[in-house]
Amino acid sequence: MVAVALVAESFSYGTAQSVVQLSKTLEDGYSITVFYGHRQGTETVLKSLSDTIDWQPMPGSGATKHLTNLRFLRSRLSKFDIIHGNSTYGGYYAKILGPRVGAAVLYSPRGYAFLRQDLAKPIRAVIRGIERMTASRCTTVACGPYEAELARGLGGRVTQINNGYEITPPRPVDSLTETVLGVGRICDQKGFDIFLKVAHQVPEAKFTWIGEVQSGDPPSKSSLPENMTVRPFMAHDEALEAIASCRCILLPSRWEGLSRVLIESVCMSKAIVTSRFPANMDCLDGERDQVEFANGYACHNLEQYGSAVRGLATDNELLDRMQNNSFEFAKKEFDLDTIKQQWRQLYQSRTGAA
Repeated sequence: MVAVALVAESFSYGTAQSVVQLSKTLEDGYSITVFYGHRQGTETVLKSLSDTIDWQPMPGSGATKHLTNLRFLRSRLSKFDIIHGNSTYGGYYAKILGPRVGAAVLYSPRGYAFLRQDLAKPIRAVIRGIERMTASRCTTVACGPYEAELARGLGGRVTQINNGYEITPPRPVDSLTETVLGVGRICDQKGFDIFLKVAHQVPEAKFTWIGEVQSGDPPSKSSLPENMTVRPFMAHDEALEAIASCRCILLPSRWEGLSRVLIESVCMSKAIVTSRFPANMDCLDGERDQVEFANGYACHNLEQYGSAVRGLATDNELLDRMQNNSFEFAKKEFDLDTIKQQWRQLYQSRTGAA
């Protein structure tokens, strides 16, 4: 049996759910061990883990966590045929240690860290440089078109397997709640501040954000408009039901790899309103120079966000059309059966390879 190590130093909603999905895809015929780190929201993910997979927490924390994790992994990874790093630091671990033990190395960036706008430009340049220098030590598996474009620019072997989720037909518009839903950490990346401004701008709609503050104090009720609530992180199945039953999704994030929330939303036939960051626009059906797409909107400013949300909150015919278009788009781009087959073919091609 082929022994596979999935390494994910960042183990929260997006990366964690993708790793869980991949590990379940490979259960038949592979021995899977997942080495994971703790992040905000990790505990909610752990509740859904399969007991047929060996889940190993990595001990690193604080300023020296990466050195601690590398020492922890160095002796343990020697028994694996394939080492698959997920997210930036999981990828670094795999690319550093994998060739030393003669394993095939795969790397899924799931959002390159040099995209982070909260990091200083020199730091982002260093991260990009490390990615370029280590690209030849692995096969990079991009999770969507924009990430594949970035990966090809860095060099090395690149393939693309889209993120995906189980596709379900749209729910009837009259069965949905009135909620405009956002999901993610309350932080600069996810655009919580923009979500809040849109809620103020569209008082006739109801807004809910599922997530917790990344640092500092959570927003007080008095700081929120009357039409907005904030709920803490919840188990994945509860979050999925909230997505499936809401009116539409609003994710004004400033940067993403390929948002797990948007993928799940499109696969559940939701209309989406998002920023114009290229990876978010991979979830919309249409040419990138437009604002209105077949299944949602990509917005430049608050006026466009407000107009998009107001239309989806009040126009049932528009919402019904966009939901149906998301359903058709998901079948073309994010079909889970196709994606599972692509992963298994990739793993089979790497079996026994160094």
